[in-house]
Amino acid sequence: MVGDKLGTVRATWLEGAKLAPQSYRNESRMKLRQRSARWAFTVGVLVTSASPCLAAGGSLTLKLQDETTGEPVISRVEFFRGAAPSGPREKQMPVRQTVSAGIGVVVDRSVVLELPDGPYRFRIVRGPEYRVINGTFELEKTSLDEKNVALPRMVDMAAEGWLAGDCCVVASSESVPLRMASEDLHVAAVLGKRPAKPIPRRDSDDSIEHEPTWIRTDLTQDRGLVYFGFDSQLASTLEPTEHSLAELVAVTRNENADDVKIGIENPFAWELPVWLASGKVDGIFVLGDWLRLDRRVVSVRDGRTPASFSLAEPTQVGRYAERIYRHALDAGIALVPLAGGGDRSAKTPIGYNRLYVTSKPSQGGDGVESPAAPPTQQAWWDAAWAGTSVATNGPLMRPLVGGKLPGHVFRGRSGEVLRIQPELNLAVRDPVEYLEVIHNNRVHYSARLDEFAKAGGEIPPIMAAESGWVILRVMTLHGEHYRAAVTAPWWIEFDGRRRVSPESVQFFRDWLSEYEQRLTRLPPEQLASYVPFIRAARRFWESR
Repeated sequence: MVGDKLGTVRATWLEGAKLAPQSYRNESRMKLRQRSARWAFTVGVLVTSASPCLAAGGSLTLKLQDETTGEPVISRVEFFRGAAPSGPREKQMPVRQTVSAGIGVVVDRSVVLELPDGPYRFRIVRGPEYRVINGTFELEKTSLDEKNVALPRMVDMAAEGWLAGDCCVVASSESVPLRMASEDLHVAAVLGKRPAKPIPRRDSDDSIEHEPTWIRTDLTQDRGLVYFGFDSQLASTLEPTEHSLAELVAVTRNENADDVKIGIENPFAWELPVWLASGKVDGIFVLGDWLRLDRRVVSVRDGRTPASFSLAEPTQVGRYAERIYRHALDAGIALVPLAGGGDRSAKTPIGYNRLYVTSKPSQGGDGVESPAAPPTQQAWWDAAWAGTSVATNGPLMRPLVGGKLPGHVFRGRSGEVLRIQPELNLAVRDPVEYLEVIHNNRVHYSARLDEFAKAGGEIPPIMAAESGWVILRVMTLHGEHYRAAVTAPWWIEFDGRRRVSPESVQFFRDWLSEYEQRLTRLPPEQLASYVPFIRAARRFWESR
C-alpha cells in the first residue's frame, strides 16, 4: 500500500480572491495624504499594456519594499494617466530611468516620477508569489513627495524548496537579471547566445539582492524545437537542412551532443507525431507563447487546428496544448512539461509562464519526500528533465501523490492494487474554476475549491491495478486566456511496463495522416526528403 494518509488541499486566498477581476476596486483600501499628493492603494488584479512621455510638473519618489522583511525590492510597475481606466487595452506611460518590462517598466527599488499635474494610477506586479497592488495618486505643481509601498508576499516558493524558471526567453537589449528580479524569477534560458547585460546604474559592489540568478544562453530555437546545450561549435558541424526532422536526428547522433536536450516549443506543429516517434525529444511546452498578456491568442501558428477553434473561445489554445500533453503521456511517451515565454512572446514579461522545480531530496522516515531547492543551475535543469516540476502562469501548487514528488515511479506486480493518495498545498491569486486529479487521461476527481472545503478537504485515493500515470491541474476563471497550473506526471508501472492507450495512439495516427496529406502538395524532389521520417513514424505508431 502506498500513501495511506488522507488527501488534503490547503488553499491560500488573497483578499477578495472570490471576486471577478473587474471588482478589485471593492476590496480593502488604504488612503494616504502627504503634502500635495493624494494616494489610494488597493489589492486586486487587472491586465493592461505604453504611451509618449509627458512634460515634467510635480515630482514623486516611489520606493518599493517587501512587506515581511522590509527590504527594498525590484518589481514590474505599470503606470497610467487618469483616475479611471479608459478601456481594456489602455496605453501605459513610459518612465525615464527605468528598463522596459514589455508590459510596464522595472522599478529598481525606487524611481523618481516627474509628471504634469493631474491624477495617475499604477499597478505593481512581482510575479505570482506576491499580491498585486493597485494604487492612485494626484500631483500638483508644488508636489515633492516620497512614498514607500510595501508588497505583501503570498507564498515563498523558494523557501519551500521550489525555484522558478523561464525555459525560453527571447533575447533583448534590456537587462535579463533585472527583469528576472522584478518577477521573482531564478532561472532563465535565453535564445540568441547573447551574454546577459548587467543591471544598469549599479556600482560594481552593489550586487543584486535576488539570489540565485542563473542564466543560460546555450540554446537554439528552430522550426518548433528548442535545443538546450546546442552551442555554436556543435552547430558548425551540421549542414543546413530544409526542415527540422533531419536536424533532430543529426543533432542527437552527433558524438559531441551527449548533453543536448530537446524540447517541443510548438506542440501544435504538423511534425509533432514524427518528433514523438523519433524518441529524441525530452520535453514539451505546455505553457508557451500562445499565452500572452499583450493580446488574446485564439488560433495556433504553424500547426494543426481543431474544428472547434472557429468558436474563438479565449482558453481554447491553452486547453489544446494541455490535451496534447496528456495524449503524449497516455501513449507512453516519457515527456516532462516545460514552460516559458516562447520565441513569439512579444511584450509578455519574463517568467509569466514558468516552471517551478525542486530537487529530489532524501525522504523522511515515513517515506514522504520533502522539496529541496536545487543548489546549482545544473541541479535545477537535471531536476527539470527528471520531471520534479510544476508548470504555471498563476496558481502555485506544491503537490505530493502517495507522499512523493512529481516524476516518481510507483511499481507493482500483476494482481496487486496500489493505493495512491493525492495531496497538495495551493496558493492562488485568481478565482479558481476547479481542481482536478487526472489518472490515465480521465478525471479521477474534480471540485471547485469552495465545494472541496465544504466536503472536508479530502481527495479520494487512486486505487491502481494497472500501469498508468497521474497529474494534478488547477484551472482559474481568468477570462483572457488559459491560466492554470499543471504538474509533471507520476508514473505507475506494473511488471515494468508503461501504459499505452489505443485512444491516444489513434490521436497521433490521425495527426500523422493529415500531415502526410499536406506533404503530398510538395514537389516530388522536395517531398523525397521527408519520406524516410514519415515511414519511420508510421511504423512507430502502428507498432503501438
